[in-house]
Amino acid sequence: MKKGLLVLYFIFPTMVLSAQTTNYPVYALYVINIAKYSVWPVIGEELHVAVLGKTKVYDELIKHNGKSVNGHILKVTAIENPQQVGSSHILYLADGKSGSLDDVLSATQGKAVLVICEREGLFKKGAGFSFVVMENNTLRFDINSTELGKRNIKVSKSLSSLANTSI
Repeated sequence: MKKGLLVLYFIFPTMVLSAQTTNYPVYALYVINIAKYSVWPVIGEELHVAVLGKTKVYDELIKHNGKSVNGHILKVTAIENPQQVGSSHILYLADGKSGSLDDVLSATQGKAVLVICEREGLFKKGAGFSFVVMENNTLRFDINSTELGKRNIKVSKSLSSLANTSI
């Protein structure tokens, strides 16, 4: 196993989720680690993550607010509609707002915004990443490299190799 892949394996462990509850801290750590292994064409001092919709992932992400991610200060905010995405680098779409994906994609078209969805399968509809809970209750992610390329966001090959499904 290559060194980089081995490191990523420990950063993205195959987390087991309870069938009864969602392990929101794991989702938040995945978001942060996806950010660590992604490159935007332009980024200033802050790495801005906007969360659209009500989710406990926001509560977990906010615990990391102000911390450094690849030399950038993590700034986490909640937004109420896709038009508020502003200068965000990542837009996290809560499960309950999955129906807003088309609006999110329209509002972020032509922008280097990495869209991560809580709901499974939305990577096929234009999201950069979407989470999937496997049959053994482990959390994985699917990736849409084509969409990320259109947005000029580069993801490390090591991260891409860990995807459950990649298009």
